[in-house]
Amino acid sequence: MPYLTVVIPPVPAADKDTFLAAWPTIAAQITALPMVLGVSGGPIVGEDGAAVTEFKFLQTIAFKTLEDEKAFAESEFVKEGAKRLAEKGLGEPKHATFEVAEFPEDKKPKAFTQITRIMGGDESKGPEIKKAWEDLMAILGKETFGGRSVGDGPKAGMGLVGWDSLEEAKAAYENPAAKAAFDHYHSFGECKDVMVQLA
Repeated sequence: MPYLTVVIPPVPAADKDTFLAAWPTIAAQITALPMVLGVSGGPIVGEDGAAVTEFKFLQTIAFKTLEDEKAFAESEFVKEGAKRLAEKGLGEPKHATFEVAEFPEDKKPKAFTQITRIMGGDESKGPEIKKAWEDLMAILGKETFGGRSVGDGPKAGMGLVGWDSLEEAKAAYENPAAKAAFDHYHSFGECKDVMVQLA
């Protein structure tokens, strides 16, 4: 099974433009590393249904195996990045790794990616939680992709959905059936929903 690491680097608002200008180069450098399958990222423009006013950036890095993810975490690239953050007095990036289904092939990413994480759910209700998510996706008419967290710490599930625009997503969730299904899914645990505009 492949793995997906979700990273939120600590980028100060004052460095927003510099970081966004550098992102294509950073992404290319990460993608060029032998253990990395692919990378994507962009600013977080929505969080739990509300617009985000401060600058936050989310990136995802795909790996074929957990050993590849570990090799990346121990690579000179990551060590150098951590050193630069420490020199600026910034903390470590927030990150979590998920075991996911096979990555969709030949799928062009949509302009926006919704990432939903659920934590604190009853492990025995895993099939019910998965069905609640699938039912929501069926109502929305959307393909989805996701998985479960690995490693120490609280277990979490994650689902990703692509949208052409924020307006499309807003209209879809205004459907009463979709809202009811969304609320039902969220009743299983503590959820965090973010919308990322891919850069």
